[in-house]
Amino acid sequence: MTDDAMLIIDPKAQIIRHASPQAMDLIGPTLRTEDTPLGDVFLNEGNDLGAFLAGALSVTDPLLSGVTLAPDKRTLSAKGSRLSLDDGSALVLLLLEAEPELSSRFRLLADKIEELRAEVIRRVAAEKGQTEYIDSLHRSVSVIKQLAELDVSSGDYLDMTAAVISSSFQSHGTAVIAENLGKLRVLAATGVFADIFPNQPTLGLSLTEFTGFSEAQADRWKELLVSHMQHAGADHVSFANALVMPLPVGGKVRGALICLMANDGQGRTNVRLESDLISEAIGGLMARAEIEAQLMHAQKLHAIGQLTGGIAHDFNNILAVVLGNAELLLYELDSIDMDVAREIREAAIRGATLTSRLLSFARKQPLQPVPTDFNRLLREFDPMIRRTIKENISLEIVSSAGLWISQVDRNQLENAVLNLAVNARDAMPSGGLLTIETANTRLDNEYAERHSEVRAGQYVMIAVSDTGEGMTPEVAREAFTPFFTTKEVGLGSGLGLSMVFGFVKQSLGHVKIYSEAGVGTTVRMYFPRDLTELENVDTGDATSHESMPPAMGHILLVEDDTGVLRYLTRSLELLGYTVDGVTTAEKAIELLQGQRFDLLLSDVILPGGKGGAELAKVAFELAPDMPVLLMSGYTENSIVHHGRLDVGVEFISKPFTREQIAKRLKGLLAR
Repeated sequence: MTDDAMLIIDPKAQIIRHASPQAMDLIGPTLRTEDTPLGDVFLNEGNDLGAFLAGALSVTDPLLSGVTLAPDKRTLSAKGSRLSLDDGSALVLLLLEAEPELSSRFRLLADKIEELRAEVIRRVAAEKGQTEYIDSLHRSVSVIKQLAELDVSSGDYLDMTAAVISSSFQSHGTAVIAENLGKLRVLAATGVFADIFPNQPTLGLSLTEFTGFSEAQADRWKELLVSHMQHAGADHVSFANALVMPLPVGGKVRGALICLMANDGQGRTNVRLESDLISEAIGGLMARAEIEAQLMHAQKLHAIGQLTGGIAHDFNNILAVVLGNAELLLYELDSIDMDVAREIREAAIRGATLTSRLLSFARKQPLQPVPTDFNRLLREFDPMIRRTIKENISLEIVSSAGLWISQVDRNQLENAVLNLAVNARDAMPSGGLLTIETANTRLDNEYAERHSEVRAGQYVMIAVSDTGEGMTPEVAREAFTPFFTTKEVGLGSGLGLSMVFGFVKQSLGHVKIYSEAGVGTTVRMYFPRDLTELENVDTGDATSHESMPPAMGHILLVEDDTGVLRYLTRSLELLGYTVDGVTTAEKAIELLQGQRFDLLLSDVILPGGKGGAELAKVAFELAPDMPVLLMSGYTENSIVHHGRLDVGVEFISKPFTREQIAKRLKGLLAR
């Protein structure tokens, strides 16, 4: 055995007691002549050496076929036997030889086969996943195609949408939830939801609250929505397998879609992909419906304008005959008949007033624009306004110094202001404050982009504000529609605001209503600045970024309209400020308690229990040195007289340009 690679191992001590020269050549430098730890030479993991040594203590001829070397992971063929000593103990004789070449090749081949097997399994799984992905896309395309074929001008297009989605996902019930007048409402339902919500109930959840959670806390908003669904009547419905997805309309989350999935449907591969694609399609469908509704409204107004314009011209001719003959009768008849003639004349005058308003709305009223100083016109017109309003209504005219000149028809402007004053009077039956205010302003490109009919530039503004009953969003949207009125029959023609709208538009201006039910209304009229006598005047594009001063500071922005919040955040960040934006006073207070801000910029009217003025008081207590700037669509002076602002609180009116807000913020932060 002198030519064999031989080892004598003490299995109990796990030591190699002796190694032949051939064994040392075969194994390498890790093997010493004697007393080498077994773990320095062999690997027990993946071979039979450990079991063999354990068996050698009790079995006369245990079996062993191979061992693995620790340094280089080589495999050697091995044969071993037990050596019994006189004292009863045992050693192990281990004979080693290099693994035969054919055996080595088979081993490498087996390893390669295992690798190929694993790769085949991986590719099969990937192909299966790709097939399921393609199937999901096919299903989504099919649903989107069905949605695209729906007639969004019909009143039940959302019902048909819910039916298509319910069929695609094989759901037990589908509900389309969207904003209506600021609140979320179930607008369409199928399955179990159709039985629970047959009358499209309001969920008691505002869009501001919903979008605030959906943007900040992805899980919390789902819980909030489900909770309101259960409170509205779905308390016995299990939402465990509900698929809840937000509905983005025009880039903003405006609602949600809920599908009660069957167990197999919930586990369907790529269901999230399908739901995301379909929710985007539904949002696009709703956006298209809104655009078509706006287009139809504009077409309706245009058609009414064409109709009323033609009728008014012809009717004026008839009224001229009636009125002229009534005047003649007043000179020729006795006293009894003269009273009748006066009534005829007064009726004709009222008819002429109505036709004048119709023509103003139709933008066919002949205008005689002349350069006009609005401040002077209001001073001269002040007695007429005071005679129109009631004694329990206070009138305040706030004239801006250095007011620009504008080309307008003075008589029509007086009529417009008088119409707004009459509406304000009727909105304050118990008295209140009527404020008429003038100011220079600039409507920049960003404002014009959000109001397609507006041309960016410099404007002279007249705002008429009241502290009356205000309007709901639904009423405000229809306020300029001819013959639309909330007054009792006989108390209003519904043409006052229509006349204002038509006159301002015919004067190339812009008119905007800001109103809150129970708070009051502000109507702002913007007329282009007269630049005919000025040279080298910038006609109104917003100040370039290069001319704006660099800004620094951390601003807490509070605005409940998420669209305005995003717009202001982006604008302020472009100016150089760091901005944290929230939608409620409660969230703002939480931030004020935890960190420091350089300025608080907040809307006056906010949802919940606290408004901008209350938030300003809390801010003064938490950070007495921090400036506070409040903003609102109401005129500054009407809000001041509402008593909402404390001494020391600054105010800026909406809409404002980036240049205006940049100057105000820089001035406040420099104090």
